[in-house]
Amino acid sequence: MAQIPEDVTSAWQQKNTPAVLSTVDDEGIPNVIYSAFISLYGEDAFAITDHFFNKTRDNILRGCKGAVLFLSEDGKSSYQLKGTFEYHEDGEIYEQIRDSMPPQLPSRAVAILRVEDVYSGGKRL
Repeated sequence: MAQIPEDVTSAWQQKNTPAVLSTVDDEGIPNVIYSAFISLYGEDAFAITDHFFNKTRDNILRGCKGAVLFLSEDGKSSYQLKGTFEYHEDGEIYEQIRDSMPPQLPSRAVAILRVEDVYSGGKRL
């Protein structure tokens, strides 16, 4: 796993738009969604709450890799973080994240994206 660089973490905390989450199915067809329910999780991961996943959930459960993409607050920089998913429908990680989920939304599960590669634009960090 790759530690997320401090400048990327800072940019994440300053962003003001939803992030983009991408997965891929077993035939290599990408699935891309906006998600407002992504948060940093430790120094090397993102937690993504599953409220309404369909294809995204299927892809994660099949073991696909994925990516989170977001823009800096000023829109001048983009960051892409790629990695491997874990999916938690119960247990310690799920319980920990569930408390931060909006109570009016279904709390199905939490996907953890363990970051392996970090990019700013086309440059690998």
